[in-house]
Amino acid sequence: MSWSSPVFSVCPLGNSWLWAAWSSPQDAYDFLKKPDKDLAMDCLFHAEASSKEAAIKTAKNLLGADLKELDSQFAAAVCQELAQKSKIDSNKIDSNNIDSNEPEIVIDDLNECLNKLQALTGLSAVKSTVQELVNIAKVAQMKAKTGIKAPAITRHLVFTGNPGTGKTTVARILGEIYKNLGVLSEGHFIEVDRSDLVGEYLGHTAPKTTKVVESALGGILFIDEAYSLVPEGRQDIFAQEAINTLLKMMEDHRDDLVVIVAGYKGEMSRFINSNPGLKSRFSRSIHFADYSPSELTEIFKLNCEQHDYLISDQTLEAFNHLINQFEHQIGELGNGRFVRNVFDRCIAIQCNRLAVLSKPSTEDLKTFLPDDIPTNEQIVESLL
Repeated sequence: MSWSSPVFSVCPLGNSWLWAAWSSPQDAYDFLKKPDKDLAMDCLFHAEASSKEAAIKTAKNLLGADLKELDSQFAAAVCQELAQKSKIDSNKIDSNNIDSNEPEIVIDDLNECLNKLQALTGLSAVKSTVQELVNIAKVAQMKAKTGIKAPAITRHLVFTGNPGTGKTTVARILGEIYKNLGVLSEGHFIEVDRSDLVGEYLGHTAPKTTKVVESALGGILFIDEAYSLVPEGRQDIFAQEAINTLLKMMEDHRDDLVVIVAGYKGEMSRFINSNPGLKSRFSRSIHFADYSPSELTEIFKLNCEQHDYLISDQTLEAFNHLINQFEHQIGELGNGRFVRNVFDRCIAIQCNRLAVLSKPSTEDLKTFLPDDIPTNEQIVESLL
């Protein structure tokens, strides 16, 4: 039997939700038109679920397929028929009250995501917090399997820290982790800022914000510099409309959406405290500290590795000397982004050196020499 394109229906049945899949539209049609016929469907599931959205998520997980939802009228007819039908093959019914918010965890894929997180340089406190979020989701699933009701947990997050500290990267990985935990149906990542949410004229903001949030359903909505939605010292009715629309949609889609707001620590604190709705929905904050000089050196080495460049101990020493000159400005200079800028400058200096050689060797082409590390003056000049 192929599940490549099943016909799918989800509809309420008493206080629960029922979803069903047939191998073809004809099978579904035959089932509805011939109630005296044996159950013509391939699968029938019945479970407790908080919403239609949650039911769909569990059905996708159980059937392992891309499911197409039936026309609502047709789905209603299916439901009515199923409710009236007295003879249902009990072997084809799963009535274990599966919690659709906690489908089976795919261990291999989850471990791959966690390994990706652990491979990031530094961020020990961040990694520890993400592992805690994973453990909370795992235990919630264990409780669901034994019939214990787990308390509702707010999964929306505040990421604070200077630019270049890995906030966006961790948010992307978290989406993958939550997908493999069954918390999110898709796990994709949508990054936006104020300009993507706030309209330019009256009546434009709500539809604009709604469209953005809808694009993120099933995944992570990452709002960078979220504090710009609450300008300090003045009222902004358009931005307030964006926040109100966002809060409503976060509530309406709490089963399959995680919103992460990010920015500088002080500004984010002001943003969250500006609105009781924000404070109640964003109750957890993760701080991304600036990288230490040794961590920045590791990031530089990783950049070289990934782009097939060779570096000697002397070259690393020259890089360390440069980083130490800017140690107290790393937060302002962009942390990991600063290292990337230095790396790009190294490439340019190396190319200038190699261009005058008639026949550079393969090793020449791949090697950074100490002289390829930019000077303090060159870095300052590039920042102007």
